[in-house]
Amino acid sequence: MLEQFVPSETADRLSQIDLQALRARGVKTLLLDLDNTITPWRSLEVPEDMAAWLQAAKLHFRVCIVSNTSKMKRLETLKERLGIEGVGFASKPWGLKRVAADLGLVPEETVVVGDQLITDIAGGNMIGAHSILVKPVSRDEFFGTKFVRAAEAVILWLLKRRGLFACPWR
Repeated sequence: MLEQFVPSETADRLSQIDLQALRARGVKTLLLDLDNTITPWRSLEVPEDMAAWLQAAKLHFRVCIVSNTSKMKRLETLKERLGIEGVGFASKPWGLKRVAADLGLVPEETVVVGDQLITDIAGGNMIGAHSILVKPVSRDEFFGTKFVRAAEAVILWLLKRRGLFACPWR
């Protein structure tokens, strides 16, 4: 059961993920978490390195934000600004199955990137995609996420203790 929380790989930031390596592996779709993966929580500001990475990604991949956010106006603004698809109210991790089906994705050609084990990584693994855990871009987050982070800390401890995964920044 703990294996569902083990990412395929990690990166310090979204912008440090090697797009050429993903292309070489046959990846066609990138599903990206929003808060603390692309932008700080609740922010409309996309860091310059993230914006440049997203523009490069759009040249070779289908790029879609998949977020649990209920702030649809913010999501729509970012989708327009970045020129990418987006899904809100995703209900990750379980809702990622519905999103993948709605988008007609092939799991082996899909990468899920996010900053949380319980929502992003477990969801990506659940659909059979390659999962990449990134370090959160900010410590500010939704109060509910703080509870998830506490559970995540226990999971990380168990994963490390069992030799399954050691998070490089914790």
